[in-house]
Amino acid sequence: MSRDVMLHIEELLDSEARQALLDHLEQRLGLEAPPHASDKPHLLFCAADPQKAPRHLVLKAVKEQGYQARLVDL
Repeated sequence: MSRDVMLHIEELLDSEARQALLDHLEQRLGLEAPPHASDKPHLLFCAADPQKAPRHLVLKAVKEQGYQARLVDL
């Protein structure tokens, strides 16, 4: 069962960096971005399966891309 999460990215992301990060999270952990995006570039909304993508692995995958983030369950 998926849960909705919000990633609060510390760094400012342009649209290309944002999409690259979302692609990385989808490929690495199966996170799915909703069809609508936040108009705030530092917030990413995703659906994550807690069995396949526990919090610590999501944050690790973000860090692998050179960013720092906080994860908020919605």
